[in-house]
Amino acid sequence: MEKERDLTVRAANIKTTGEFLPWNYECNEYLDSLKEQCRKRQRTGVVNSLVAQIARLEGVRDALHERFVPIGAGYGGYEKKGYTWKEIETAFRNRVLTGAIINQNYIDPHEFLKNVRNTVIERIQGVMVEHNSVKINTAFNGEFVAGDKTAVKTIATKNCELFPTSDLQEWYTRHVVDTILTSLEEFQERDSGWTLSRILNLTVNVNKFNPLRAGCNIELPRKIMLKRAVVNVKSNDNACFAWAVVAALYPAEKHPERTIEYPHYSTVLNLCGIEFPMTLPQITKFEKLNAISVNVFTTEDSKIVPLRFANDKKEKHVNLLYVCKNNNAHFVYIKNLSLLVSSQLSKHANKKYICDR
Repeated sequence: MEKERDLTVRAANIKTTGEFLPWNYECNEYLDSLKEQCRKRQRTGVVNSLVAQIARLEGVRDALHERFVPIGAGYGGYEKKGYTWKEIETAFRNRVLTGAIINQNYIDPHEFLKNVRNTVIERIQGVMVEHNSVKINTAFNGEFVAGDKTAVKTIATKNCELFPTSDLQEWYTRHVVDTILTSLEEFQERDSGWTLSRILNLTVNVNKFNPLRAGCNIELPRKIMLKRAVVNVKSNDNACFAWAVVAALYPAEKHPERTIEYPHYSTVLNLCGIEFPMTLPQITKFEKLNAISVNVFTTEDSKIVPLRFANDKKEKHVNLLYVCKNNNAHFVYIKNLSLLVSSQLSKHANKKYICDR
């Protein structure tokens, strides 16, 4: 941290190319050492501190490049956008992307967050093509002043789970822009005297997330239970996916929540190579083994949304609901998709015919 402060203070006093070149060499060496530390396994707090240092120094260095490096030498990213995107490699096992939007020209945080929106979303979309579902958190870093005191402070957002069906524009508005601006306003009001003087960067952390690793015996939300549109088979194993499929194929006349009302899944399903709890990638294999197509829906912001669609709807087809509660997950059979989702589509009580493709 002392080295970072030293480089930052010296940068403010650089006036000539002759002063810039040795500073630039020293800064690059220090950045390389910080990045090397990021690539080693460290505690989360340590890595977050390293990433913050890297982002701040990258911003200082790139601002000087704008003054002293000729246009066309590879540092001309600010003239049009007023910011640049920098990716930072870390050693976190499930981390698929750490990046920083480094500010140069923006003064107003609302304008900054609005204008970097597309860059952030494009990077996340690129990651989701490969990893489908992810967990994301962001951190807004700014320099604050109070009288003659200066401090760098961070406003971090909570982890948010994003699925292939998630609206990234809505996520960015609600969980990035609104959260950061509200927290920023509250902070400045609560800690009277501190004022944002300079926007430094917005860091983005993206982690792999496998939402479909489901166990059993979870009570469904009351709103879903009252609709009587699903069958929740309660078992003492981790095969709720298999029990839900069996409930669809062999409907029970009474007590549909009891496993005793159905043939055991191992006698009617081909589960060769399938491991429980069920995960999302295994469903495709299950479909091929059993000539059954499976759609999976989940809950998001109190609504039922699709999480996975079968590529080819077969004669035997099952719609399942994935429910997550207190870090546990569970599959249930959707016996009436129309009844389950109709109220979120229209206030009219008449039956609706839902296309599950």
